[in-house]
Amino acid sequence: MNFQLIALDLDGTLLNSRKEIPAEAAEAIRAVTAAGKTVIFATGRAVCELEEQIALLPQVRYAAFASGAGLYDIKEKKTFGLRGVPAGQAGRILSIARTKDVMPQIVTPDADVIQASHMEQLEHFHMGVYRPMYERAMTLVPDIYAFAEACHEPFLKINLYHADPEERFRTRAQLEFPDLDLVYSEVSSVECSAAGVSKGSGLERLCGLLGVPLNACIAVGDAENDIPMLRAAGLGIAMGNAPAHVKTAADRVVSDLDHGGCAQAIMMLL
Repeated sequence: MNFQLIALDLDGTLLNSRKEIPAEAAEAIRAVTAAGKTVIFATGRAVCELEEQIALLPQVRYAAFASGAGLYDIKEKKTFGLRGVPAGQAGRILSIARTKDVMPQIVTPDADVIQASHMEQLEHFHMGVYRPMYERAMTLVPDIYAFAEACHEPFLKINLYHADPEERFRTRAQLEFPDLDLVYSEVSSVECSAAGVSKGSGLERLCGLLGVPLNACIAVGDAENDIPMLRAAGLGIAMGNAPAHVKTAADRVVSDLDHGGCAQAIMMLL
């Protein structure tokens, strides 16, 4: 297969354990784009959390963000193709969150929102590694629940980060509604999206707009929310640091995030 495009997850894939883009991965992206190939981001992050990667990799034009709930044209600074969580379900998600020791995080088309008091508790919710990025990118509100009730923008995704990672299994069981898709992310989160929304659907929609067949795509990831795009792409590649069930869903496995795995995957475009 003459592969034309590669979709890269960020955390745990393109970014190493220090949340940096390794030099060899950046060089691989420059090499494949110079050869006429396309590189896109396929991430659970919001657009506002991508500023550092956008600045370092000007060769990347498009992103599927919020785990496929939105598409982003980096050059035009334009979001499009938005698919939000149904309003009634957003209310149910947050009503359940109120009863637990969790940090809700709401992704809108233009912002990523958390409660200001939770910024001081990132380690409590097992998200301390993201503190520098949170301090740069997050919109802080006094009360996340009051914000949700007053907000008129669509919620593209709601993450519930738990103080007790085991509690997220019980939370997921409470959230099994027909018009929601649920996956685990990080070590403590349940990620809530509209039914049918995933990185796989985001990749499919973006490839359709770019005129690239799915079987001419490579997808690279390390987590449960990457599985749909690993299965949708012509070649799905799991990172060496991925859990066993993610590796099983992939066609190939490369080295881990700190040993050149993403660069290996990118060079498969050539």
